[in-house]
Amino acid sequence: MGAISRLVFAAVGLFAASTVLGQTPPAVNLLIGNATVNDAQAAVNDKFAELLTKYSNGRFKASARHGEALGNNAQMLAALQAGAVHGRIFPVGFASTVVPELSLWDMPFLLPSEPARATAFAAQSKAAAKMKELAEQKGIHVLGFHGIGPESLLTKFPVNKLADVQGKKFRVIPSPARVGSFQDWSAVARPMEFSEVYTALQQGTLDGMENPPDVIFKMKHFEVAKYFTITNHRTQISIFMVSKKWFDGLPQDLKDVVTRAGKDTIAFADTIYTKSQQDSLELMRKAITVTSMPAAELQKMKDAVRKGVWEKMKNDPQRGPMVKLLEEDSARFNKK
Repeated sequence: MGAISRLVFAAVGLFAASTVLGQTPPAVNLLIGNATVNDAQAAVNDKFAELLTKYSNGRFKASARHGEALGNNAQMLAALQAGAVHGRIFPVGFASTVVPELSLWDMPFLLPSEPARATAFAAQSKAAAKMKELAEQKGIHVLGFHGIGPESLLTKFPVNKLADVQGKKFRVIPSPARVGSFQDWSAVARPMEFSEVYTALQQGTLDGMENPPDVIFKMKHFEVAKYFTITNHRTQISIFMVSKKWFDGLPQDLKDVVTRAGKDTIAFADTIYTKSQQDSLELMRKAITVTSMPAAELQKMKDAVRKGVWEKMKNDPQRGPMVKLLEEDSARFNKK
């Protein structure tokens, strides 16, 4: 048993024993794992930890650990399933290795670009409700989804047309929808851990990446790739999860605390991401070359993925029904 696992096991046992004896249990230390530092994602994880502590009146003592201090994304996800990490808020594509259907949030040109509108889309989504059920079966309790912001292309070379990305190597989160998109655009998709991206761009192992302005600016990737082409081809969405093993063992009042903290953190995320995306884009305009993909070339991007990854996912026996639900969600949402 690892050190983190032993700590959590002992804390849960002490909590249960104190409850049985009618005593006020000591604060239970909660670990919130995060891969980034000094960006909106880190701030949202900090807010969740803060609200867990506040709303529990100190029965929880939660802290967010940033910069992969608890392991990389795959390691933290496994630790969450085991109950050694209690919560995580991070881009949903990283969780698709455990729940494949979650990768469908990464379908290109699916979601509205604005963070709050993407959050609203997820809140009314029948596909999202089904994804939550599937995640429960894998030891993940999903509190919700929230919008991060629109993704565009950061490159080491100018992009004025779709053909410019042909054969170029782009870092992607390892989800089939993302990999498929770049394949449809005749680029090379390179799944890679986030901590490796800066060096890979610097050394030329990568030619570019996709991300919202906030991540690119706060993580200083613009220092090693000087061209940002606005495509808004994908809206990054974050999954808000806690360990089902841990959550199921809580008394109802503390389950309510976790749910309330999650709801209020999502509202906080909408506000902070909206401002952060706007501010980061303006700051990047002063540091590197920022352009917009011409409308005709953007249409080529849309046409390629509609014929490619969208059709592939629709015809996939496992993912096809979820793609249909997402399309129905989109039609319903856009009628409002």
